This record gives sequence, C-alpha cells and structure tokens, in this order.
Amino acid sequence: MDSRRKANPAHYPKMRANALRMQVPGTTEGSVHMVFMDWSVGQGMATIMAAADGTASLYLSSGGGFIGGGQRYPAIRAAALAAVGVAQAHLELFASTEATDLPRAGEVCFYATTSDGIRRAVASEARLVDGTDPLLALGVAMQRVVTEYRMHFSPQTTSKTVQ
Repeated sequence: MDSRRKANPAHYPKMRANALRMQVPGTTEGSVHMVFMDWSVGQGMATIMAAADGTASLYLSSGGGFIGGGQRYPAIRAAALAAVGVAQAHLELFASTEATDLPRAGEVCFYATTSDGIRRAVASEARLVDGTDPLLALGVAMQRVVTEYRMHFSPQTTSKTVQ
C-alpha cells in the first residue's frame, strides 16, 4: 500500500476477503492458487498471501501493508512461490471450508485456495514456536515472505508496520 496515505483499518477485511476469492490463471486442476497465513501481531492481525504466480502481499488490520513486492523483487517472488509449493505438499492437512474466520487466541490459520474452493488448516502458535506443529514448514515458508518484504523496504517503514 502507498506509504504516503494514512492507513485505514476498514481496508483490511476487504483486501483479505477479495484475495481469498481470487483464482490464479494458468494453474492446474486441484493445485494451490494462493496460500494465506493469519496470525496475531500485537493488538491486531496480519495476513500474508502468496500466490502461484509469485504475487505476495501483507495485509495488516491497522490498514497498512504491502502489495506487489513479488512483481518488483525476485526474492519476494521466490519466497511466495516456495510457500505455495510447501502448501501444495501439505494440502492433506487442510479441510474444505466456506468460513474464512481469523484465528482465535493461540492459533495461526492457514488458507489455501484451489480450483475446488477454499481449504483451511489451523496450527497451534505454541507448537509452531517449539517446532512440533505439522504446519511448521508452511509457517516458516510464509514468514520467509515477510522477511523478504522487511529486507526490501526501509527500516523506517518496516519497523512501523511489520512487527
């Protein structure tokens, strides 16, 4: 998002909902189009999105975030593509869903969109931290997208918006 504009928290649910409905052209039947990770950050929520075309975005419930880094920076694109690959490899851990709720306290939610609809998996934040959750590899892959965003934007911008 344009850092010159004031962040508007009303944008977060709209951006997240729109992204969850998108399909990526050219993907094969049953493959992951996009993967999302929702988690608590301080007093709000963050959603990272990685797509099969290398697109990557970070939405913050404060209304801030980043869009388009996968088109501009090869490292962000590579991290997004790797995250989609990890999601595809772990798709058996996801269940079909129509609900796209944000995580409850102590949870991290993952969503994968496919041509067949939306799938959801929930990880324990504590088990992700101690390395025992089955979704650890996906959590690490999604955090890599965040890390690449941090590395490509100024410390002043990232320290205020990506915690």
